Amino acid sequence: MTPTAHLIADIVLPAASLPEKDSLYCIGGPLNIIHKIIDVPECKPDWEINFTLAKRLNPEAVKWNSVREMLTDRMKPSGYTFEEMIDKVWDLAPPGHPCGSRPYRRYEKGQLRPDKQPGFRTPTGKVELWATRFEEWGYDPLPYFRELEPQSEEKTPEIFAEYPLMMMTGRRSPVFFHSEHRQIPWLRECDPDPIVELSPQTAEEKGIKDGDWVLIEGTMGSFKRIAKITPIIHPKTIMVPHAWWLPEEKGSNDNPYRVWDLNCNQLIPMGYNDSSGFGGGPLSYMLVRVSKTEN
Repeated sequence: MTPTAHLIADIVLPAASLPEKDSLYCIGGPLNIIHKIIDVPECKPDWEINFTLAKRLNPEAVKWNSVREMLTDRMKPSGYTFEEMIDKVWDLAPPGHPCGSRPYRRYEKGQLRPDKQPGFRTPTGKVELWATRFEEWGYDPLPYFRELEPQSEEKTPEIFAEYPLMMMTGRRSPVFFHSEHRQIPWLRECDPDPIVELSPQTAEEKGIKDGDWVLIEGTMGSFKRIAKITPIIHPKTIMVPHAWWLPEEKGSNDNPYRVWDLNCNQLIPMGYNDSSGFGGGPLSYMLVRVSKTEN
C-alpha cells in the first residue's frame, strides 16, 4: 500500500508483478512478449483487471474473448501470434518489416521517412540544429536558454534574502525507482533514510551534524529530512532525493507513512513551461532555508 493509494483509492486490488502476467514489449525494432510463468492467489495482472471491467461495463466494445487474444490482435503487424512468440524469447522484427533484422542506420535506407527517401524524419531530411518546424510555427529555431524558475538570487532577491539556498531534487537512488521499493528490506539496507545532502560549510553555519533531522522551508511549505554532510555539494545548494515515504510508519489517515512530513514536492509549483510547451516544474531550483529540528 502506497501513500497515493491510501489517500485517493476507494478499492485497492492486488496487481500481479512481472512474472505473473502476459504482455507485450516493443521499443524501436525488437518485439518481445512477457510470458506469465507463475500464478499468485488473488493477484491479477493490470491487463486482466481492465479487460474484465471493460467486458462487464461495455461488452459490445470488447471484441476479444481473452487477454491473449487481444495481445495477438495487437501483434498482427509482426506476423506472429502471442503463443508463437513464447518460443522466441527475443525476436527481432521479421523480414520485410521496416526495421529490418538490425534496426540501425535506418536513415541510410529510407526506413525513417514516409517518402522512403534516405534521411531523417524532418522537413529537410537532416539532423536539424536549426529546427525548421519551429521556424514555421513562429518559435526560435535555434537552441536557447531561458530561465523559467520562479525564484532565484537575481530574479527574486527579496525571497533569496529569506531563503538563501537552492534546492535540487534530481538525485536518483541506485536501488529505488521514483517512489517504489522502499518496503523491500534489502533495498532499504542500501539506501535506508530520507536524506538531504548539505555541504560541510552550510552544515557548520546552521549547527547541523551528520544524522540530524533538518527542517527545509520554502515559500510554499516545509518538510523534514536527515542530514548527510558531503563535500560534493556546493555551499549554495542542497540536494533532496524525491519521492520518499516510510512504509514502516503508518502515520495518520491524512498523512499515511509520513509522506507529507518528507515530500519535497510541497515546495515546487507547477505551470512553468516555456511558450513552446517544453519544460515543467522547477524540480532543480527552488529557494529554501534549512534548520535543525526534531524527528
